[in-house]
Amino acid sequence: MTITRWMPGLATLRDYKLASLPYDLAAGLTLGAVMVPVGLAYGELAGLPMAGLYGSMLPLLAYALFGSSRQLVVGPDSAMAAIVAVAVAPLALGDPGRMALLAAGLGVMVGVLCLLAGVLRLGFVADFLSKPVIVGFMHGLALVIIGAQLPKVLGLKSEGETTLEQFASLAARLGDANLMTLSIGGASFAVILLCRRFVPRVPGAVLALVGSVLAVVWLGLDKQGVAVVGKIPAGLPGLSLPVLTLDDFEDLLPVALVAALLSFSDTMITARGFAARNRYRIDGNQELLGIGMANLVSGLNQGLPISASDTRTAVAEAAGGRTQVTCIVAAAVVAGVTLWLAGLLFYLPQAALGGILIASAWGLCDFAEFGRLWRFRGISLAGALVTLVGVVTLGVMEGILVGVVFALVLLLRALAFPVGAVLGRTPDGRWHDTGYRADAVPVPGLLVYRFAAPLFFANCNQFRDRIEALIAAAPAAAPVTGVVLDGGAIVDVDLMGCETLSEVYEALQARGIGFAIGNLRDRVKRDIERGLALVPGGGDDITFPDVAAAASHLGK
Repeated sequence: MTITRWMPGLATLRDYKLASLPYDLAAGLTLGAVMVPVGLAYGELAGLPMAGLYGSMLPLLAYALFGSSRQLVVGPDSAMAAIVAVAVAPLALGDPGRMALLAAGLGVMVGVLCLLAGVLRLGFVADFLSKPVIVGFMHGLALVIIGAQLPKVLGLKSEGETTLEQFASLAARLGDANLMTLSIGGASFAVILLCRRFVPRVPGAVLALVGSVLAVVWLGLDKQGVAVVGKIPAGLPGLSLPVLTLDDFEDLLPVALVAALLSFSDTMITARGFAARNRYRIDGNQELLGIGMANLVSGLNQGLPISASDTRTAVAEAAGGRTQVTCIVAAAVVAGVTLWLAGLLFYLPQAALGGILIASAWGLCDFAEFGRLWRFRGISLAGALVTLVGVVTLGVMEGILVGVVFALVLLLRALAFPVGAVLGRTPDGRWHDTGYRADAVPVPGLLVYRFAAPLFFANCNQFRDRIEALIAAAPAAAPVTGVVLDGGAIVDVDLMGCETLSEVYEALQARGIGFAIGNLRDRVKRDIERGLALVPGGGDDITFPDVAAAASHLGK
């Protein structure tokens, strides 16, 4: 194992192309400018304003080295901040110092759990995130981002826990919107889209940030009801290991398990979404290591537990970021601002940030994906829409869960009610589906049936019923005298499946109908033979190398 196997970021730096540097620098500057007020906001939500900022520096470097995504931005988010506020704050009993200690300890525990899961190679759980789920999530996420940022752009306060409720509350109060705030947010949104459309090399988000700050300073807009970021405390934290008592550890362990699951799920769904858009692959086990190291470093740096940031990843992509160098630059920007330039962001209007984030959300949308899903298979579109509606009406993680459950239900349905086919013989002696090959002609008196699924407890009755129905449907002039099962698509079988094969064999034999199986995979053939040997009266050896041999055995 080379060190780059565990730290892909080193390979990225080793093979880095200087042509990407201007894009990564511009995107990093934009991302860093956005991360400062956003980190403070999430820290405020958790009850630790500076912890949100501290979680926006070193964790980016850790993920850039250990993560497998070229674009993903990590940092504090609403879910992690809410977990700290709801589950950790009561344990602190109003003591700010103890609150900071417990939050940092939680970050370390989440990091260790993710690292352990990565070493045990548990990243396969992300394979349950199907294409429809990812498409629905990305578009639902765009609406979530827009719903969260519209209050800043309109100068209003929204109500409600879900995005749908927030949209409804804003719609009822549109007449009270601050026109000056709306102008700043709308102008920022327009500048970004225009630059993206006509001069893609120009970082529109940076222009929007600089222009909005100058407008506030020159026109005194902060005195006309335009909300600004305000004072940002200066200084960097030191690295220290939060020392928890055994009682603290026991209290935080359930919270850490939930936070680790949320962090990894959010990371995988976001990383895969952006990877799919840019045509590369994500390694689930490496993502566990990446998000684990990022959380560990955040805890050691007195930051909040962190996760993937959908919004900030969209900002980096929209600003032209190409590699994780963008995150390294952004981390340096956040550190530099915290040390020396905090005062420059005092007049940054919240509406400009909202406009930038809404423009990023718009960039997440690819409506052609819905058309592709519909043209391929309508049920795929249904999966994407179910996920989208779930994200908007229930919440991001809840919506993902709904989409995954829907996909699993479809999977179970496909396994329980698999596609089958009646085969006919072509002039060259091969056997093909009669529904797709006009020259595939059924042999009189012989039913050749392909069962395209594992034969197990959930579909045994379906298998038996289909055989009986096809025999009953045969014309009276040419009744079925032999049945051949093409087992080429049967990839697995359980004991109940073997019992069903034995029962079908005996039932057909009692009616004077022969039964044979051909074209089985070696492992499945071995399992069937072993299973039939365990079934009382399991019958003779009925397996053959191919369909032709099975048909020949039945005299066809």
